[in-house]
Amino acid sequence: MLPAPAPAAPVSEPLDARIEASLGDPAALTAGLWTEVGWRTEPAGPEMADLVAAARAADGGKHLRPRLVAASYLAHGGDDDALLRRVAAAQQLIHVGLCIHDDLIDGDLVRHGRPNVIGRAAAAARGAGLAEAAATRQGEASGLLAGDLALNAAVLALVAAPAPDRVRLALAAAALEAIERTVAGELLDVRSETLAPEQSTPILVARLKTASYSVSLPLRLGAIAAGVDDATTADAIERVGTALGIAYQLGDDDLGLFGSPETTGKSALSDLRDGKRTEHVRLALERADETGRATILRSLGSPAATDEDARRVRAIVTATGARAAVDELIEEHLERGIRTARAELPAELADHLAGLAVALRHRIR
Repeated sequence: MLPAPAPAAPVSEPLDARIEASLGDPAALTAGLWTEVGWRTEPAGPEMADLVAAARAADGGKHLRPRLVAASYLAHGGDDDALLRRVAAAQQLIHVGLCIHDDLIDGDLVRHGRPNVIGRAAAAARGAGLAEAAATRQGEASGLLAGDLALNAAVLALVAAPAPDRVRLALAAAALEAIERTVAGELLDVRSETLAPEQSTPILVARLKTASYSVSLPLRLGAIAAGVDDATTADAIERVGTALGIAYQLGDDDLGLFGSPETTGKSALSDLRDGKRTEHVRLALERADETGRATILRSLGSPAATDEDARRVRAIVTATGARAAVDELIEEHLERGIRTARAELPAELADHLAGLAVALRHRIR
């Protein structure tokens, strides 16, 4: 079980309330940065304006990462809301850019229940009379370029943040290092599709692809922006972010197989049909008998997999103890992350992260 919350350091109001007050409307965070992109690219003409608009429309989600930036910034003593909003907006743009690229890699045309950049551009090309192959090319090119645009805008925002030069340089370097690690994780994830599922490395992929930019980076950006950039803090944040990020990804994989569409926003067949190499599948294949292995392998990566196939796979994952083992891994990583946070990070930040950990457990169960 997670450690009991330690008393928070005395503050004028709870950290959660300060986060919301300092950030303002999270959905509006990136508006100013996209306006800057529009100004810089205006000479390119209406085609570029359309791409900027499409990339801007790709923003969405729960804005967890900007809130983590704010939690770290405020807990480390930051008090400049303008700086916080710019850094948090840059973090959100990194998320947007990586999601657009992820959609391109996965061949997805929808995100957040609506056509994504790729889907919009392909549909517009079809509407203009282009053949299917040409429309697909337009969609994919738009996705690649829009993702690049978001990542570039994020780094430029950090380089031009209202902070001393050393802080701006440290912010940009941290972002670029995290993007680099995420690229490595994405590559391993894609290459795993060519391997037998038992040879995949989902924990390493989660550390590189999810933990790096979704947890470690926002916490690091918040601390750097607040003027806390020592090696000890950076190391603590990396260990906390890695542990919590892996737990988050394992929980997301659990929902992908066992969750309801109402909770996840996608079919429980999606990950199975995509052949996603998860720790659930890896462990189940390692532990199942010949019949169980054949059942999983027949459905994994099959576009024709049915709800009944998914039910059988879930039954095997459960019966082999694979799901219970992953559940233990989630708990271990959450406990490790929160224990480290309580020992080495500001108390109110540790409390905030512990609350997120509890919310994750409730979401899965």
